[in-house]
Amino acid sequence: MNQVSEEGTAGVLDTLGWHRDVARLLARLESDDFWDSITRTLARHVVFNTWVAVVFHSDKPPTILADSDEDDGADESLFEDYQRGLYLLDPFYIAACDSAHSGLVTLDDVAPVRFTSTEYYQRYFRRNIVSDEVQINRPLGAGRTLCLSLGATRRFRHGEIGLLHLIEPWLGELMRLRMYFEQSGATAGPHPWHPQRDGVDATATRFGLTEREREVSQLMLGGSSTKEIARRLAISVETVRVHKKHLYAKLGINTQAELFSRFWQERR
Repeated sequence: MNQVSEEGTAGVLDTLGWHRDVARLLARLESDDFWDSITRTLARHVVFNTWVAVVFHSDKPPTILADSDEDDGADESLFEDYQRGLYLLDPFYIAACDSAHSGLVTLDDVAPVRFTSTEYYQRYFRRNIVSDEVQINRPLGAGRTLCLSLGATRRFRHGEIGLLHLIEPWLGELMRLRMYFEQSGATAGPHPWHPQRDGVDATATRFGLTEREREVSQLMLGGSSTKEIARRLAISVETVRVHKKHLYAKLGINTQAELFSRFWQERR
């Protein structure tokens, strides 16, 4: 894509050019090419290969606002799979639902210890992102988080992460303002294993799983170890093991690979 030197990124905020960039982006807030404009501006300072602007929702699949639109059309099927259920295994989605963090979030911040061994990593992340990902997040209220995700075929450098932390306040606020001009498109219904909503637990209705068993299964498929699940859910390691035993029995399975297959069969 572009080649960015450490020298070039170090002084970006001291240059008149950066302030001109922000002014140009403000002028593009109402334009259809806003997301292209913001990523072209970023590409002058940070190396990345793919990008997507997305809204995470607590009650339905993510909404894709814009993306890098690869010429081979591969991203279209990948995003379809993502919206049909893989979003539930995305560590960025899980983290956004847990804490609605505002600011820069890196893969190291959110990925569980076994992330690279998951079906999600093999089927989606490795094909779409390849190596590393960072997101600029802005909570929008009502269970929504706006994210601009940047994916790279190599690890982001420390200088690039530092630069993104510095410019994130400008970019995050521009992203938030952009939402006043976004059209709310239709999205598919949530995966049956989506977190409990409106008092109806779809997973329990079909399989007899409790909400806690569903949470354990989601975190397992996302790559969390038994200890990580216990910490995240504030329960004991032994309780996690009991939930795992029960959900395996209810689903009639014996392995995590079978658990993923059952999860994927239920996508809408």
